[in-house]
Amino acid sequence: MRIEELVKGLNFLGLAYGKEYSQLECQQVYEFVKEYEYDTFIKATKEIIRTSKFLPRIADLIEACEKYKGSERKEVIDYMREVGYFKYSPYGEVTDEKASRNYSKALRFIELGVIPDWLQEDIDYYVNQMHQLRLQDKQNKLLS
Repeated sequence: MRIEELVKGLNFLGLAYGKEYSQLECQQVYEFVKEYEYDTFIKATKEIIRTSKFLPRIADLIEACEKYKGSERKEVIDYMREVGYFKYSPYGEVTDEKASRNYSKALRFIELGVIPDWLQEDIDYYVNQMHQLRLQDKQNKLLS
């Protein structure tokens, strides 16, 4: 996430809680949440606004972002399954049963929060691919 996107999200929170964030506060929050996607941060702030009467602390923002990050990873894993990612290995095509086990293992890694580097790299690749497809869909809708 870029700092400009964070400021938008904090302004959203500020409107809900009657708080104006200083530049220093924005920078401090950014240091802790910059790794998250903008969409994840916005979903997290909306959830906080719906469920909390009080202005969130940085730890609350991180917790909410982690919740949505996990659900987004599951969405990516589901997409990977749709496009056949789990059906192929370096040794060739695997059975449907083996592909299903591979998918289940990937979901379990996400649930445990212990994602091997090789899987994280592949998730990142497919996240970018999904973002590109969504951008194309938006452009196509605008042209229609």
